[in-house]
Amino acid sequence: MTFGSLGQQILANLLAIFLYGLAIPLLFSWGLTVINRNTKQLLAGHFGINSQVYLGALGIIVHEASHLLMALLFGHKITRFRLLKFAHPENRERDPEAMTLGYVNHRWNSGDTYQTMGNFFIGFAPIVGVSALLFGLTAWLLPQTYGNILAFAQDPSWSALFHAPVSDVATGPFLAHLLLWLILVTNLSVGGFDLSAADLKNSANGLTSYVIVLSFIAVSAGVLEWSLAVWFSQHLLPVFMALLLVVVISGVVNGLVRLVIKKF
Repeated sequence: MTFGSLGQQILANLLAIFLYGLAIPLLFSWGLTVINRNTKQLLAGHFGINSQVYLGALGIIVHEASHLLMALLFGHKITRFRLLKFAHPENRERDPEAMTLGYVNHRWNSGDTYQTMGNFFIGFAPIVGVSALLFGLTAWLLPQTYGNILAFAQDPSWSALFHAPVSDVATGPFLAHLLLWLILVTNLSVGGFDLSAADLKNSANGLTSYVIVLSFIAVSAGVLEWSLAVWFSQHLLPVFMALLLVVVISGVVNGLVRLVIKKF
């Protein structure tokens, strides 16, 4: 490989890894946060702040548990956590956690690159955790629909996504499964996807370390003549197509909340 072609390969890998490893995940996280934060604001403004707990408890628990597990994975010291709580506006002056619906407080060694980089993943962990549970519930309650989602992720088309769920009906009381799925998915969407300002600030603490690691991987792959763009398009593009459906589901939940508010 000539020096010029090596430079081209490294540049291509840098563009690919920052597109698939940073830009697109940030875009999905931003979209889900905007939609679901608006949903929570609508609920809190109309029914009170703790309505989010009643309608999104499962999502809140999974949100905080995702932070907790990712913090442990990156070797952080957990100082205090609560996976679910009611907000207490009357205590906001003396309790920094009074307005939260759950929290995970942790410490890390700022001199440790691995622990510092972990902050980036800890902040965005709920997007992964809640999405994973959403797809897991779909696979359990609506297996044919889950198969359709996988087919759509591999080859996006309306026919793949809306293929008749024959085997879903055969697995048991389809309408009961569908109703339970709708309740759980709504709960996850309301309580789980909104990344708080604290989440985003925490991720920013690990951004520099994460960018350095991505750059190292891209350069190393270029030297070894590996094309990251090909690998990412084969393995991550289907994941992003599935996440696109998560954004759509969040948008539908937001629309339903708006309809309910208009009725009440």
